[in-house]
Amino acid sequence: DRQVSDEEAMAYLKAAEYGVLSTVGPDGEPYGVPLTYAVEEDGKGLVFHCARDGYKLACFGANPRAHFVAVEDKRVMVSGLLEEIEDREEKVRCAQVVGDKYSTISSEEYANRAADKIRVFRLNIEHISGKRLVKAGEPGMGYKKG
Repeated sequence: DRQVSDEEAMAYLKAAEYGVLSTVGPDGEPYGVPLTYAVEEDGKGLVFHCARDGYKLACFGANPRAHFVAVEDKRVMVSGLLEEIEDREEKVRCAQVVGDKYSTISSEEYANRAADKIRVFRLNIEHISGKRLVKAGEPGMGYKKG
């Protein structure tokens, strides 16, 4: 009774500000990390960028399967395979998608300036599901918003 359509889940995923990407580390331990991200226009991939090294990258190398959750007044979950974007032109395009969502400067300027300093990844969305945190038309569960 709280399930939303795939279209509504995608709209929320595009609008949400942050989410948590969960992977499995090289030691088999689960690892979750908060991310800023953006959904590509075609809705097939969620893109983000990160530093050139770190534990998160070791996790990606150990197992490319990942799960991503964004939560506010709805909960959206996506899962799929991670891929690194290495072609510079595609890196710039993906960084620009993220910049369009978050940057206070020109996203084109941001993407070109950042492309050689970052690594860019896409989570290819294989599955999406979403739920309202409360039933449609009913008051919240005693929580006040704002």
